[in-house]
Amino acid sequence: MVVRKFYGKTTRDALRQVREELGADALILSNRPTLGGGVEIMAVADADVSALATTLTPPSQPKHPPRNAPTPSPVPAPAATGGSMNRAIARTYAMPVEPLEAPAVPTPPPPPQAKASTEPKPFLAHVQGNSPPPKAAPQPQAAPARPAANVASSNDAEREQMAQELKQIGDEIKQLRSLLQSQLAGFAWSDMEQRTPNRAELFRHLLTAGFSSTLIRQLTQKLPPQYEGDVAQKWARSALIHNLKCMDPQHDPIERGGIYALVGPTGVGKTTTVAKLAARATMRHGAQNVALITTDTYRIGAQDQLRIYGKILGVPVFSVQNEGDLQLTLADLAQRKIVLIDTVGMGQRDARVQAQLDMFNQTGRPVERLLLLAANADGHTLEDVVRHYRGDGLAGAILSKIDEALMLGPGLDVVIRHRLRLFYVTNGQRVPEDIHAAHAELLIDRALRAAQLASPFNPESDEMAMLNAAQSGWLS
Repeated sequence: MVVRKFYGKTTRDALRQVREELGADALILSNRPTLGGGVEIMAVADADVSALATTLTPPSQPKHPPRNAPTPSPVPAPAATGGSMNRAIARTYAMPVEPLEAPAVPTPPPPPQAKASTEPKPFLAHVQGNSPPPKAAPQPQAAPARPAANVASSNDAEREQMAQELKQIGDEIKQLRSLLQSQLAGFAWSDMEQRTPNRAELFRHLLTAGFSSTLIRQLTQKLPPQYEGDVAQKWARSALIHNLKCMDPQHDPIERGGIYALVGPTGVGKTTTVAKLAARATMRHGAQNVALITTDTYRIGAQDQLRIYGKILGVPVFSVQNEGDLQLTLADLAQRKIVLIDTVGMGQRDARVQAQLDMFNQTGRPVERLLLLAANADGHTLEDVVRHYRGDGLAGAILSKIDEALMLGPGLDVVIRHRLRLFYVTNGQRVPEDIHAAHAELLIDRALRAAQLASPFNPESDEMAMLNAAQSGWLS
């Protein structure tokens, strides 16, 4: 693939050279200003890109050896000893996925202003005698001055056209990047399947259980090469349990006390979970040490539902409208052991999410937030929820509706990658029975059992390359 450079005084001039030399279908790779005030464009012909895509296509290789080829003797997999297993697990870390920001579109430099040329004054020579005077040299005629409005409109049109051309260049670069990512992801899977079949099999097993390819890739890269089959799956189970941080007795909100606000999208079960926690706190500390606050003034009957729970438990319920009401209410409840706040449910992309976070940070008292994640939601949605609800004061998460979810892999995957502490899980509507402290071993075992269920969404072994290539560009 031959990459050529073109130089011009303006972007339009350089693009014209690209079309003349490489054709209208040429692919623009970069566009940047030069030191002399011009523009440099790097481009490649469309035929070269097509040739590159053809060259990158992997040759078909037989997956099975010839019939007469000597069969290597099987090497028994060594048993996973406790020391080596613990050392391998200790080196396993689930790094959070940082959001990828879109590259900023470069701002085109303003066009250079032409210097006003002063018109030379005519010079008249005096000649003695009858000799005819020499003919004066022709003077250049000054261009008629254009109105300022026409000049401004012309500059705006040029800038708009330049912005459209830059946008088109950026779109073409994104398409080329997506093509290369898909190709490389497919090659990576084929290479892993040939060189380390134990990692490829573990990758497929965990992907079927609902875990993301990002987390699985981090785990399989640390898989010891001698672990295969059941030994590799047991190692992955131990690594997932090691990385899933659950609540310990020192961080139990009921035992510690304090102010806790349950936040999350609409319909994840915040009000019911507040009632369950209030019932536990009442049995532990007494109704005189517990108080409930609601900020949900949008849903019809939301406050009435919480007041009914409070009346049954003998716990007062307070309603606040804004930041000032919340500060005064918390000041009056300073003697209470634990205060639970039921917030209004809003989508993770709602602008009020940040306003809610600011309200809790400016109360003058520490308010810890517990994020409710619905276990029956897909992984993409849960990832988006965590990214928008993160911030100062987020103590951990509660996984709700595990009784409605067939797969727990997506929810546990998001908790592990973002290093959230999982406090509780809820599995029904009964108050206070259907809430339990999170237990890493039980949750990971249930998540891995989902890989054994027959489902039309489970990929076959020969479809893994396409699936991995499709998921590789999801965050780009």
